[in-house]
Amino acid sequence: MTTHHTPQINGIEVTYRERTALKPHPSNPNTHNAKQVKRIARSIRDFGWTNPIVTDEHDKVMAGHGRLLAAAELNIDMVPTIRLAHMSPAQKRAYVIADNRLSEIGGTWDKKLLALEHEAIRLLDPGFDLTSTGYELDDIEVMFDNLND
Repeated sequence: MTTHHTPQINGIEVTYRERTALKPHPSNPNTHNAKQVKRIARSIRDFGWTNPIVTDEHDKVMAGHGRLLAAAELNIDMVPTIRLAHMSPAQKRAYVIADNRLSEIGGTWDKKLLALEHEAIRLLDPGFDLTSTGYELDDIEVMFDNLND
């Protein structure tokens, strides 16, 4: 017999906090290299802040380490956060892993749709810098070449 748990609704509220008050999780196994941080910073610059940093009740970052590093690179003092205080210590540590891992598994890119989306963006705004999507120009050109084939 399977036990079903109702997800806890925590009255999630976005609060702006001092970036320097947040503490990166000391044992976060997901690392961020300089190139990735620059891409995250560029995304924040291009699209605005779209995803808050998730912390525990002690201001320890559980999700959003890369966004925190990007905020430092952009000299952003106040960052949007969501504070989660309902998790046990084991759940917090597991969430630090799950937040990144779950986005890696299960899905794959539909390469034709990906190319069509890049093409649609280019048609909507020919001057738009497609590298804002996180892809390098060489990769985008290969997508377009494959689309034409």
